[in-house]
Amino acid sequence: MDFKMKCKEEFCIMPKDKYYSIKRTSVYSHRHEVFFGIRNRQKSIDDGLIVFLRPEMHNMSDKGVHFNRKFDLYLKKIAERVWLEYYDKTIEDFIERYGKNYLQEVRDDYIR
Repeated sequence: MDFKMKCKEEFCIMPKDKYYSIKRTSVYSHRHEVFFGIRNRQKSIDDGLIVFLRPEMHNMSDKGVHFNRKFDLYLKKIAERVWLEYYDKTIEDFIERYGKNYLQEVRDDYIR
């Protein structure tokens, strides 16, 4: 049985990007919920805010999203923008669902 036949396609609204895949492949095999943790993991799955990463970009090296705040915020910024557009929601709606506005946080980080 080949790899594609084993993997069911998962709902993803994230745009294509050079740092991740929007479909699981043999190379991009680790699913990452952009907003993780007990409160937000299932919301990310339900809302399509998942990406597939190479193992070293997930949790198998210091470059991985779980150890690299810059990469984590990069994904969160993209996810918030796409969520706002896809669901036709406001920033206030996003904060109500996920707890904070990452777009503002990212802008603030670049100013410091």
